Amino acid sequence: MNSHAYLAKQLLKISENTNDNTVKMQAIMRCIEEIATYKYNLDDSSQDYKKMLVATIRNDKELYPLYSQILDMIFYYLLGEEVKIDDIKKKVEEIVNQIKEI
Repeated sequence: MNSHAYLAKQLLKISENTNDNTVKMQAIMRCIEEIATYKYNLDDSSQDYKKMLVATIRNDKELYPLYSQILDMIFYYLLGEEVKIDDIKKKVEEIVNQIKEI
């Protein structure tokens, strides 16, 4: 089992099992990052891992819109606005469920 695929699944579970929106958004954001790391076999021990990760997500037509929405939600939440995470979580869950190694 790939550790990044496993971690993506665990992060998704965390987002489902908490009532804290901050934890939910962080878990979903990290889940998307783990999906990208798994999908593109990124070397997470590389010094430039985070730069490669962000560039990879930006170029992914499926992951980037979700990642961008989560980042927007974080800012809205910090401004005191209500955020609706369930739609994004559902889409991320569909992607995670497509991973065969979990």
